[in-house]
Amino acid sequence: MRIGQGIDVHAFGPGDYVTLGGVRIAHDHGLVAHSDGDVVIHALCDALLGALALGDIGRLFPPSDEQWRNADSRTFLRHCTALVAQHGFVLGNADVTVVCERPRLAPHVERMRATLATDLGCAIGDISVKATTSEKLGFTGRGEGIAATAVVLLQARAVPASLVNEDDSELRAFVERVAAEVDADVVRPAPGGSVAATTTQRQRGP
Repeated sequence: MRIGQGIDVHAFGPGDYVTLGGVRIAHDHGLVAHSDGDVVIHALCDALLGALALGDIGRLFPPSDEQWRNADSRTFLRHCTALVAQHGFVLGNADVTVVCERPRLAPHVERMRATLATDLGCAIGDISVKATTSEKLGFTGRGEGIAATAVVLLQARAVPASLVNEDDSELRAFVERVAAEVDADVVRPAPGGSVAATTTQRQRGP
């Protein structure tokens, strides 16, 4: 059994929507970020990576790398989900708290839970998303930005996903689906038409 925790913060900036938990939400500001600024998913990724002792999201998807500019953070979450399976674990549950004064998140929580459950390969009942304010205190209270924290529990499988036998068809199908989705998102043509290796592919190497 492993436990991981993550936190992410982004400032508000120009824009007319924010993306939280993979859900686009109308707002009078956007989020200043290299990718899409999804603090929910970024906190979840850090929690998953922390539980696996694999560092943080900035190590796998560095903001200095232009290929991740404006990237959909669901790509990051699917990659982390594959790493969890490949290291012999499954998600027990995840608990996320978002801190902001606005936008109001209650109408969007169920869509966020469903989206996260899809990318994590688990039941929606394994995902909790809560929203709170900081009672007008601090940068979130002043409406300057938004924060999210996440805690995850990983449970060990008897055999790592990379070593499952042909009889474990359900797990094998899940790992192959996640890997294919990640490759579709992050494997990009290099100059001259060849395919460039990305962070995802390097992680799978020795």
